[in-house]
Amino acid sequence: MIEFEKSLLREENDVFNTVYFMVKEAVDTAKGDRDIVKQKYCAEHFQISVNTLKDWVLHGCPEIRLDSGMVLYSKKAIREWLLIYQK
Repeated sequence: MIEFEKSLLREENDVFNTVYFMVKEAVDTAKGDRDIVKQKYCAEHFQISVNTLKDWVLHGCPEIRLDSGMVLYSKKAIREWLLIYQK
């Protein structure tokens, strides 16, 4: 009986891991579909550091500043801004 219980626990663990990674992938995909994102996600999208993104802003990269002080970024607007500097 103990072997059966161990086997059942392994099976439950495998199912849990499969479902967990499927949900995580779906959430990551949904985050990637948004155009307006916070600083961290914008930097991740362009595969740069947050400091590099801040440097881009100093050089004219568009950002959205809300009255609350929150800063957001449009991935589309940044893509267009980057294309201006393409050679």
